[in-house]
Amino acid sequence: MRFHAAALALLLVLPTMAEDAEDGPNATTLGHIQRTEVLRGLKFEKNPSVRFWDEAELKKMMTADFDEELPEAKAKQMQDVLFAFGLTPKGYDLRKEFLELMVEQVAGFYHPKKKILCLIKGKAGKGLEEETVIIHELNHAMQDQHFDLTRLQDLTAKNDDMAQAFKCLVEGEATMVMFDHSFLQTQGTTCDQIPGIEGIIDGLMGSAGGMAGAQKLDAAPPIIKESLVGSYIDGFKFCVGLKRKGGWDGVNAAWADLPVSTEQILHPERYLERDMPQTVKLPAKIDGLDGWEKVEENVMGEFSVRMVFLTLKPKSKESGEKAAEGWDGDAFRLYAKDGKHLLAWTTVWDTEVDAREFTSAYVKAIRKKLPGLDEVKADGNGLSHDTERGWVEIKREGKKVFLAEGGAEADAKAAVAGMLEHATFEEMKPGVGAKEKK
Repeated sequence: MRFHAAALALLLVLPTMAEDAEDGPNATTLGHIQRTEVLRGLKFEKNPSVRFWDEAELKKMMTADFDEELPEAKAKQMQDVLFAFGLTPKGYDLRKEFLELMVEQVAGFYHPKKKILCLIKGKAGKGLEEETVIIHELNHAMQDQHFDLTRLQDLTAKNDDMAQAFKCLVEGEATMVMFDHSFLQTQGTTCDQIPGIEGIIDGLMGSAGGMAGAQKLDAAPPIIKESLVGSYIDGFKFCVGLKRKGGWDGVNAAWADLPVSTEQILHPERYLERDMPQTVKLPAKIDGLDGWEKVEENVMGEFSVRMVFLTLKPKSKESGEKAAEGWDGDAFRLYAKDGKHLLAWTTVWDTEVDAREFTSAYVKAIRKKLPGLDEVKADGNGLSHDTERGWVEIKREGKKVFLAEGGAEADAKAAVAGMLEHATFEEMKPGVGAKEKK
């Protein structure tokens, strides 16, 4: 699921570097800029613009950006999708909760559209902790100048899984650079030279401890918390692995041939092997779904499939990860009619065993969100059964799984039959996100 970039920077406190400057770098800022260049092995094309705001001004600007990126109608669509997958509870006010999460204890962030570091005057913070987070945000400015972060937003407009993968690259690299700075100061070494660093950083950041808005974040549904924090942790693991193998040249190569799925982030060897996902396209019209209107259509990806299992079967994190592994592509479409919803979802897996494992695990998991399935046995081939929220129809055909949840029995069966007969599958080509040479 897509959660907007404006919120991501807020998870790390960014104290002010000085309180007397209004725009442009001062002497203190210039020192951090130079340090970032050394750490990242790249030069700024020009010094980043730095603006200092009072807290009310910055929150007002952030709220305006949020209103533009996630207006009420779009938030309602997203909320309906999350509920349909069982990722948020009924009545969860996504827009309100997400906006509160964004602005809570905000100290600043890099704004890729305005090309400025936006900081709040008067925020306390000194020493190494302050420096590392400043460098994190400066690294985003470096990325934007060299690789164009707004270009990535355009590329991912219709693929939330790809958006999360790119977000992991963006945040993972910046997180690695800031910890490189910290470890060089304290241990004289960089992250890629420390055995087991992935587990260390996972432990430091996994509970969101020390982050701005941590209390609010910890109380959020797993899909929201993990989508935000995971971009730092999973992205860090991905980037440190690339740097171990190929130094900064290896990381730079990832910007030239971007990771296009969270599968590639979660399993870096699949990125290095260019194991590309399949693009799944659902039929534009499905016979038998008369009167049903499309609410949203997108891609879940391995990360969000994991989140389904983590949310519905929270005591089985490892089994959920195993059930999600082997993902090779998917597409879903949410329909609405007379105040009810119907979820149509097609997935494709690396092997028939993967598809069977997913189907069996999913039948077990959805018992939590669909009353009426308590006595139904998990089956790796499918399911056809009524629930309090409508009919559930799941059918596995080899490596492909087709499912529909909601509506009458005829609606769900028509959705599955239409996808089974008319959905198309095509392997994505490497270089989808390659930046055109000037």
